[in-house]
Amino acid sequence: MADEAGILVFSAHVADFCSRCGGTLALYTRNNVKVHVVCLTFGERGESGDYWRQLGDTSVSDAKKTRRVEAEAAATVLGTTIQFLDFNDYPLEINRERIECLARIIRDNRPNIILTHWKEDPYNVDHAVTTTSVIRAADIAAVPGFDPSISDVLPVPHMFGFEPTVPRDDDAGFVPDTYVDISTIFETKIKALGKIKSQSELPERYTMWSKYRGAQATQWSGRKIVYAEAFRRFTAVVGTRLPVMDAG
Repeated sequence: MADEAGILVFSAHVADFCSRCGGTLALYTRNNVKVHVVCLTFGERGESGDYWRQLGDTSVSDAKKTRRVEAEAAATVLGTTIQFLDFNDYPLEINRERIECLARIIRDNRPNIILTHWKEDPYNVDHAVTTTSVIRAADIAAVPGFDPSISDVLPVPHMFGFEPTVPRDDDAGFVPDTYVDISTIFETKIKALGKIKSQSELPERYTMWSKYRGAQATQWSGRKIVYAEAFRRFTAVVGTRLPVMDAG
């Protein structure tokens, strides 16, 4: 399978990687491609509605612990590795130290593909902050003077943005140019989403949305696709021929 160097995913909150691209990640791991997920925050304040409603007056620290367990369980289902930066959410704030942290992660993993949020999301600014930070970090990671101990040139990864807040993509200017057929792996995605019990609405919401993207992908491909995930490229394709959709 192509892209054997692996995939690096930057997720603003611990459920985002699973809801936006969990099917795609499962397809890759099923084919023995390394996928590593980096969660900038636990989503402990703004993404844990069921946790706060059920437990009432408790601590942010306990919410983080709960979210970590949930995310680790989801990652296990998808077959990915996962790490947590605990930058705190709502609002997610990024400084020089944190940008350099992201750049070092990119350096260490040397991915062929980076997946992260779409660059705009008026309904969740943490998402947009993540994207801006990841793009800056990828640029910094490729600068020779950032880490003089490494003499070789860091390959420029393919970068894709996944869904902003659904179903309000139109307001974020998200127009997909890439679809991944996740029909054969969809139940794995839903099983993983079911592990995020602090956001119990996710399986139903992303079943609906995956069908919607599947209908779009069906029209683009001319073959029946039940469930799909949508992306938009941040980087150009360079080669000796035009890229075409996989006919498989």
